[in-house]
Amino acid sequence: MMINDELRQYLRLHPKWYLILSRYPQEFPALIQQYKVENKMTFADRIERVGTLLQMLDMLL
Repeated sequence: MMINDELRQYLRLHPKWYLILSRYPQEFPALIQQYKVENKMTFADRIERVGTLLQMLDMLL
């Protein structure tokens, strides 16, 4: 998997992942999951955002 600039920035802010990944490269999916949780990019977060948008539209109409 390619590392995008946002994930690269996350690694710079959380250097513990360098140590973890250097010793246990199989932990890369855990890094991705932690990144998504902290940046509110999970499926549940997306559903919540859609719900909020729908509520705002309902108020406007």
